[in-house]
Amino acid sequence: MKKYLLTCMALIIVSVACVSPVFAGFSDVENNRKYDWARLSIDEMNSRGILTGYPDGSFRPEQSVTKAEFTVMVYRLFPMLRNLESATISGVPESHWASKEFAELYSTIPPIFAADVQNYADDSYSYKPEKEMSRWDVLMTLDALFNDMNWPRINDLTTSDSVKQLAKVKDVPKPQFASYMEFEKNGHPESLMTAKLALIREGTKLDWASELEYVKARALYRFMKLGIITPDTNGLFYPDRSVTRAETVTILNRMLAAAGEDYAYQKVEEPLSGAYLFPGVSTGFGTNIFYIEPEETIILSKSPEFSPNPGEFLTKVAIRIESDEVVDVYVTINGQNIKYTFEQLMDTTNRVILDVTDVTNFHVHGKARYPERLKEDSNNEVMIYIEDPKTGNL
Repeated sequence: MKKYLLTCMALIIVSVACVSPVFAGFSDVENNRKYDWARLSIDEMNSRGILTGYPDGSFRPEQSVTKAEFTVMVYRLFPMLRNLESATISGVPESHWASKEFAELYSTIPPIFAADVQNYADDSYSYKPEKEMSRWDVLMTLDALFNDMNWPRINDLTTSDSVKQLAKVKDVPKPQFASYMEFEKNGHPESLMTAKLALIREGTKLDWASELEYVKARALYRFMKLGIITPDTNGLFYPDRSVTRAETVTILNRMLAAAGEDYAYQKVEEPLSGAYLFPGVSTGFGTNIFYIEPEETIILSKSPEFSPNPGEFLTKVAIRIESDEVVDVYVTINGQNIKYTFEQLMDTTNRVILDVTDVTNFHVHGKARYPERLKEDSNNEVMIYIEDPKTGNL
């Protein structure tokens, strides 16, 4: 009896192992060999809650995917690829069900790169949430979102060699023009979402017709090399064909394997505009104060590797002025505005010294004390110098 029970339990275990509980509810996938190629991806994306089945028990693998649906899938699959300090996205009203996902996802890049309508002439763009995504749309959208990934490099190849590689894709046109002027005359669409790779052939020289054409070629090369989106055995990519639910989960599963689920949005800080100052050097700026007041942001940076003390920051700076007019200087540092008089700044014996310990930048603004006395034909040139106190005057 015991042996019989053990045999039955073994059979039950084998049976459970052979039947995926995920597909048991997908009536249109479970026993349909047509979708064998997508089964693992459907299983993975369904288990993660990225794209699930319908209440009637179907998965509807042949159903097309809209931009909004695709955006939400990527948003769910890569939780670290979100910009929580996001802005609204053109074409997506705040009332739209996926407005949050659009805003947080496409704010991680210049949004024009993944937009459905692109106009690089005036940097305008618009998204169409209900547009059915084509395979080319998916390619370029993922390329924009994952641009910082460690990709195969097309720029390691000559243009001719890269064209040979991409020649395997037979249904993405690669028109050649005799000159850039001819290319512009033919009104070739300047959009990343246009599945054409235009080239310029001048004699034996071959080059991409524009920066956008290069970006498209690079994306196609990358995704083919990684096996994420590829042509079929006949070399057909079907760029304009609507991507299906089965294709989408397969592409995203491959993207997950290539990038990793911890692929993160890296916020790029806008570089400060101003004059950089580090130990051992001085900087200065000036204007004709009759026309404009001199002002500048001073950015404190570490000394370079080739300097005697690499990596060092200034803790004190000296300020002085050269002017025939009476000009006072206002320094804004750590939110505090301090006035230094013309007389103080002209005193070379007792120079004005500022404590800038742990300060990254400060603002300097010169103002004429008696602006009503300024005359256009006078010497109105003003120079303000900021320097390392150890270097002395410029």
